[in-house]
Order: sequence, then C-alpha cells, then structure tokens
Amino acid sequence: MPAAPAVFTGREDEVAELLGALDPGVGEGSESVVISAVAGIGGVGKTALALCVAHEARGRGWFAGGALFVDLRGYDEVPVTADQAVLALLRALGVGDADLPPTADEQYARYRGELSSREPVLIVLDNASDPAQIAPLLPGEGGGHRVLVTSREVQDSLPVRQFRVDGLAPDASRELVDRSLRRYDPGDRRVADEPDAVRQLAELCGHLPLALLIVSALLRRRKRPVSTLVGELRAAEDRVRALRAKGVDQYGKELSLRPVFDVMYARMEPELARVFRLLGQAPGDSIGLGVAMTLTSLEPECLEPLLDELTAVSLLTALPGGERWVMHDLVRVYARLVAVEDPGVHEEVAEARRRLLRSYCQLLASAKAHVDEIPEAAPQDYFDTRELALKWLDSERTGLLEIARWTDGEDQGRPGSLLIALALDSYLILRRAFDDWATVTKAAYETARRIHDSWAEAKASDDHGGALYHLRRFEEAETAQRRSLQLSEDSGDAEGQAMAWDHIGLTLGALRQYDDAIDAHTRSARIAAEIGMVLHASQVRINLGSVLRAVGRTEEAHEVFKEALTVHVELGNKRGETAARSGLGMTLLKLGRHEEAVTAFVHVLGLCAESGDWHRRAIVWNKLGQTWNELGLHDEALGAHVRALNWFVFFRDRLAEAAARADMSSALLQLDRTEEALSAKRQALDLFREFGDKPHIAEIPMAHP
Repeated sequence: MPAAPAVFTGREDEVAELLGALDPGVGEGSESVVISAVAGIGGVGKTALALCVAHEARGRGWFAGGALFVDLRGYDEVPVTADQAVLALLRALGVGDADLPPTADEQYARYRGELSSREPVLIVLDNASDPAQIAPLLPGEGGGHRVLVTSREVQDSLPVRQFRVDGLAPDASRELVDRSLRRYDPGDRRVADEPDAVRQLAELCGHLPLALLIVSALLRRRKRPVSTLVGELRAAEDRVRALRAKGVDQYGKELSLRPVFDVMYARMEPELARVFRLLGQAPGDSIGLGVAMTLTSLEPECLEPLLDELTAVSLLTALPGGERWVMHDLVRVYARLVAVEDPGVHEEVAEARRRLLRSYCQLLASAKAHVDEIPEAAPQDYFDTRELALKWLDSERTGLLEIARWTDGEDQGRPGSLLIALALDSYLILRRAFDDWATVTKAAYETARRIHDSWAEAKASDDHGGALYHLRRFEEAETAQRRSLQLSEDSGDAEGQAMAWDHIGLTLGALRQYDDAIDAHTRSARIAAEIGMVLHASQVRINLGSVLRAVGRTEEAHEVFKEALTVHVELGNKRGETAARSGLGMTLLKLGRHEEAVTAFVHVLGLCAESGDWHRRAIVWNKLGQTWNELGLHDEALGAHVRALNWFVFFRDRLAEAAARADMSSALLQLDRTEEALSAKRQALDLFREFGDKPHIAEIPMAHP
C-alpha cells in the first residue's frame, strides 16, 4: 500500500464506520468476505480515507495476511482493466512471471487460490469506474478477507456495503489548511491570524479536500495573505479552473480540479449532460422536484431516473423525503461554466431560466396573497392554505433570494427577478429576515434604475427603507423612504406617495420626532382617502394611534384604534384587526383600564396563533405580563414575560429581549426575588447599551427602592 495521508483530518465518523465494516470480529463473521465501497465526488478525499482506514486496520493486527492496493485509474483516458490488475496483484502475492498462468481465467483462479491459502488480507481497489474492474478481483469465499473499493459512483450492482463521502465540516477544512501550511513551515500563522479569510477560502473551495490542498499549495508557494487568494478566487471567471497548483499530491495526482470535472462531464450520455447543465442553473442551496421539472421540461417519470443517475455518480445528493437534491457548490459552478462555454446550449439554458422565472413569479404571487391573508388577490391560486404557501416559501427561500438578484438581461419590460424581489416583502417580514430583505431590495433598486422603471425604483427604495427600519438603521431608512416619496411625486403615483408618507412616519416615530411623524401619517391617510385606499387609510390610523399614545394623547389614540378596528372587522382583514386590537390593548393599559386590556390581549393572542405571527404574539405576551403585574397577579405576569423572552431569544430580537428582561425584573421584585430581579435588570441594561438605546436606559432605575 502507499503511505497513509500525511495531512488528514475531519473524517472521524467515516473512519469509525469503515473500521466497523472491516473488523473481522463483527458483522457477518470472520470467515465471510465483506466488501465496502466508498463513493463521492472527485476530489472529496476517497483515496486518503481508504488508505487512512487501511493503515489503521493493519495497525490493529486485523490482516495478518497483508494488504494489497491497486489504482484502477477508472477516470483516466485508459483505465486499468481487471485483467491488468490481477497480474499486478499476483506479483504482489509472490507469483513470479514464469509461474503466471497463460489465460486470464486461469490467472483469476490462481489469484483466488493464493488468497485462500493466506490469513485474512485487505484488498483496496481504488478509483474504480466500472463494476467490471472490480468483480473479477473479489476473493473467493472464506478466509475472512476484506475488500475496500473507492469510486465516484455507487456500486449498486455488486454485493457491497455502500458508504457516501461528502465535503469536510468547516472546522475540519480550516484544520486541513492549517496542518498543510504548518507541516511545510511550522511558523506559518496565517490560518490563526486570518480566521475570517480562511473561512471564506474554505467556502470558495466547497470544503472539498482536493480544492483545500490546492489552495494550501498556492499559499505555501506565494507567502501572501489568505485574503489575497480569497479575492482572486472571488474574481475568477472560472473558479474551478483557478483551483490549480503546480506539482502533484502525495499520491502523484495532479493538483488541478477542472480536469477531474471534465472527465466526469465527458462520460455522460447526451440527455444526462443536458439535465446536468440545466440543474446547474437552479438557484438556492437545494433543488426541488418542481424546479427540476421546470428547468428540464421533463415529467417525473422521465426526470427521476436521470436524477437517480446523477445521484449515483455523486453529482447530486438526495435529501430525506426524496423530493429535494443538493448539488455541490463547485459542481454547480462547473455546470454553469460548461453551459457558458458551449454556444450550442446558450438558448436552451436561457429558455430554461425564463421558464423558471415565470414559474417562480406565478407561485410567489399566490404565496404572497396567502401570507397577506387575501388569497382571492392571487391571479392563480397554487396553494390550498396559508400553511402550504409558507411551507413552499420556506423550502424555496434560498432559491428565491438568489433568483431575486439575477441580472437576467431582460432590458425590455420589467424583469422577472425584479418582480420576485419586490414580492418577497411580506414573507421576509413575517420570518424577520431583515438582512435578506435589505439585500434583495438594494439589488431591486439597482435593477430598476438600470432599466429606468420609475415605479419599481420607488417601490424598491421604499421596501429598502422598510428593511433598514427593521434593522434600526433609521437615518438610512428615512433617506431611502424620502427618495421613494420623491420618485412617486415625480411620476404622479398617489398610491406610492401614500405608502411612502406612512413609512416615513414610522421611521420618524422611531427617531422620536413625534410631531413630524404625526404629520407624515396624517398626509398618508389623507392621500389614501382621496384615492379610495380604504384599507391602507385604516392601517395608517393604527400607526398614527401608536404615535399619539407615545406623546401622551392617549384618549385620542384610543378613538383612532377603535375606528381602525371597526373598519378592519367590516372588511374581514385579520392582519389589520390583529394590529388594531394590539394597539387598542396597549392604549387601554396606558389608560389604566386593565381588565379591558387583558381581554384585548387575549383576543390578539388567538389571532396571532391563527396567522402564525409568533413575534407579535411574543410582544402581546409581554404586554399581558405588564398588565397582570399592575393587577397584582405577579406569578402570572412573570410566566407571561418568560414566555415572551423565550420567543424573543428564538427570533434573535435582542432589543425586544431587553424589554422583556426589564419587565421581568419588575415582576420578580414584586415576588421578593430581589437577586433575580437585579440580574434581569443588569442583563436588560447591557442589551439596551449594546443598541445605544438611551431612552430605555433612562427608564430603568439603577437601584431598587
């Protein structure tokens, strides 16, 4: 056997599983021949894993008869045949050329005979591409021999125990690079000094061991910062080809990734290659069956066997459930590159992307209508319930986010990617994915400007302001919202003006510029009323009521919330009703009408449960806790605050968490749990300081009376 890999890490589970399969004392018994096969994409480290396991097994004294290794070179231009391999194996077993039988059949018989007379032998058949290379080399029955096969393809036609190997975990990727550098130069501290750059480098390598060894070789040769190589790989038009270094690895293999993938692609039948190219266009981190059907224009009965074949050759990984697949990042990069490099498939790929955009636009319009709780507004309803719409959105989330940033070159008309970016607002707000929302709305704004679409530019700018508002970047939010207002005024878009003024009012309220906020909401409501936006006008009144309550005009706020509630109930708008009842409850609490506030909050909890708005539900639980605390129900109050706190921690809403901890401290103090109260208060203050929230810091007394 060749030596064990000099740098090997991150395969503890795989090593343990393979050793368990090779152990002569377990499984089918020491007298049985057990065949294990390791499959995985080229460059994933199958040979290194097999040799590591083989040396470990030999070190444990399991194979007193020795170990044999043959590289079948299954993916070279001229693979090693079984007839050629058996000659090498016979020589390794001590059979001289003069004693070799004349025919292949006799040579295989002699090979099996030699093995039958020996104590257990481990046979490693590396880099097989065809079962015909393997089957003749399997030992006969008895002797307790073990066979370990590596291949890019699963060996489902042979009686093997099949293993799959994927990329390394992030920590193992970092360790592999670090060991590679420090083995060459013990003083090399680049991995320790540039942890973020190393993380990015590993991601660009798709955590593929061959790619990681290549970048390690590049770093050893060049002695430049890791971040420099990261920048070069990000800028490379062909990242797969850029992953190349001079020389060979420990086993004489070229340090280059592109040839590995080229061989893989060249072996495909034309229809399989077509499906591979088109699946490479799929956005996101996984591919659903529906997306695969749309891209390929194939029905399930024709498509699924091809998906199975791509899975068998390690180009896809099937996820549990059988309806989603993952394509390794570098394989996806390669699939897109071959589509670009072959002019003959350009139109095929472009049409597939157009089909996918149309499909996503239609499905998203339907899903958005359900999220907004107005399914009748969908041009076509693809989902029976809101729950199904949300399930689809969750499953396609990364794909939708990627496709929203496509630059699809449709300069005539409004690009589908832009429509998708603008339609994701309700879903991303519900899932509190404000960073994602900020990213897609920024891309949408840039696209709208490029194609001179003033309506989309205004909408994208307003949405971007909304995302920044939720990220508490209020000054930037106001800039984006006022830009949207100006664009709407320039184009005479009254509806856009109404929306922009309302959102400006929210931001001004967060900046505690209350008079200006009231003016902005009032302008929005007036414009909405003039053009018949009854629902929007009522929603604006809810926002206006919140500002009135904040400045102490509580009775006015109470009347505003009551009016808004009446409209939303009459219109059957559950979202508006939820917001109005929530605002009304908070106003009743401030008016000291605690029993009425409890009734309002309990009603809102039910509405939130129906809609799945768990973040608002957490806010209401916290307000309910405040109300119960003022009613003297301190145990109930503490329970409500704890429930709210757990949800805020789950949502990673640290500012709301701070408020819940501050309210908890009040309930704990009333229960004479002073130390716990002080601890909760300190945690709240630390969080408020983290946000620089001086008003809330000032509201919390530094010491209990």
